[in-house]
Amino acid sequence: MGFTVKTLNLKKLKKKGKQKLFVVPYFFTFANAIFGLLSVIQTFEGNFIGAAYFIVLAAIMDLIDGKLARAFGSTSYLGTELDSLCDAISFCFAPAILLYSMYFKNLGLVGVFVLSLYLCCGLLRLAKFNISSATQVKDITYFVGLPTTVSAFLLAQIVINSDWISIQFFWFLQNPFLFTLFIAAIALLMISPVRFPSFKKINPRLLIGAIVVILIAISIGLMYGFPVIFFSLFAYVATFVFSFFVCKIIGLLKGLS
Repeated sequence: MGFTVKTLNLKKLKKKGKQKLFVVPYFFTFANAIFGLLSVIQTFEGNFIGAAYFIVLAAIMDLIDGKLARAFGSTSYLGTELDSLCDAISFCFAPAILLYSMYFKNLGLVGVFVLSLYLCCGLLRLAKFNISSATQVKDITYFVGLPTTVSAFLLAQIVINSDWISIQFFWFLQNPFLFTLFIAAIALLMISPVRFPSFKKINPRLLIGAIVVILIAISIGLMYGFPVIFFSLFAYVATFVFSFFVCKIIGLLKGLS
């Protein structure tokens, strides 16, 4: 009897502790937005590398706040909406400002159009995610469309590794026309039906595929001196886009046979 009472008291204490800590995820959510703001400020001051690093920090905050919200049982509609608003600042607006100042300033209306496309696709991606969260039971093993966090993190890595990119494997990103197409492709991927694994619930097949991609990326990076994080992200996006289209083509061929 004494053991049962003690167990119940411990459960109550844990519950009370979680209730008191429910605000903790919000600090990380707001930190996400603050780092987005700092990224824009650094861009205006001409510190493009610093601006890119603030986007990276915002992405880390976005990763932490979701995990803390689930751990403390404090997920809510308010938290979801607030998270999306902060993501809009850090992963849609801040990267667009950074890319315009560093790469697209001299491209005139073409540059403005492409960055507007990126901004609008990112905002639409966030809005669609919120609607699906509120109206349907989500399959947490994957995201539909490239997450804004991943796209912004990838673009930040391009800025951080710009000197390396100009003379290595991804030299084409230094070509204004090809880089413009690349940004447009990233924008359209965010609102595409391509499925990207979320890793919130580990699917064995996805886990094996992810491990293979990461190991290949690390091996190539070590062989040729590539920045491993950037190359891994690039491999991640390319692999799942490629696999999506392969599956679509196989499905079409099966339908015709």
